[in-house]
Amino acid sequence: MKAVIFVAALLVTVSSAYAESYDGSTPMKCAIQTVLVCHDPSGCVRGTAQTISFPPVVTVDVQNRLISGSAIGRTARIISVARGGGRLMLHGQEVETLGNAWDVVVEEASGAMTGAVLSHGGGFLLFGACTAP
Repeated sequence: MKAVIFVAALLVTVSSAYAESYDGSTPMKCAIQTVLVCHDPSGCVRGTAQTISFPPVVTVDVQNRLISGSAIGRTARIISVARGGGRLMLHGQEVETLGNAWDVVVEEASGAMTGAVLSHGGGFLLFGACTAP
């Protein structure tokens, strides 16, 4: 009987740790699997990270408020972090260079990721998955 209680307690502990692995407490690797490029209201074109000159995998480091992954060393600063409804929500802007705003939402339980980059005249929707190292 003690063994059953021990195993049940262990499973609850492992489940809790797993659920928290995408909460931003450790850096995550996020793979961009699908991109929708939208330049006008009539429709979007399906592509990949390469279609929009993004790296296929980025590192999301919430503690240091930084997203990186470009071969040329380009990074994006995270200016806002929030958590709610089982999701980690990140926001950033590139005001000086491109005039873009971006958001990323990561499901804390699964690592599923959705992002958007918005600028004057269109934007991109990004879909992928994050893994915790």
